[in-house]
Amino acid sequence: MAIPLGGIVINRNIPNEIQITLNKLMYESVQFALDHPDSSFEFVKQYAQEMDKNVMYKHIDLYVNNFTLNLGETGKKSISTLYKKAESLNIIPKITKNIFLSQKT
Repeated sequence: MAIPLGGIVINRNIPNEIQITLNKLMYESVQFALDHPDSSFEFVKQYAQEMDKNVMYKHIDLYVNNFTLNLGETGKKSISTLYKKAESLNIIPKITKNIFLSQKT
C-alpha cells in the first residue's frame, strides 16, 4: 500500500471556504508542476546533494506525483491505516474527526 511521502495540512479552525480555496490553489500549483516538470529544476538543483539530473528528477517525482495531486481512495486508505497503527501503539491519540478536507459544493 502506497503512503504519500509528504502531506499538506491546514488548521481546522480556519473557515471551510478558505480551506477549500487554499486546497484549490495547492492543487493548481501541483498540476502546474506536473505539466511543467522543468519549472522547479533550478530550485531543486540549488539545494540538491546529488547533482545528477536524473537523480534530481526522481527526487522531484517523489513529491510531485498523482498522489500529491489527489490522494484518491488508495492514498486515503494508506493514511488511515497509518493513523490506526499509530493509535494502536499509543503514539497518537484516537482521532475522532475526519482528517481529510470536505469539499462543499
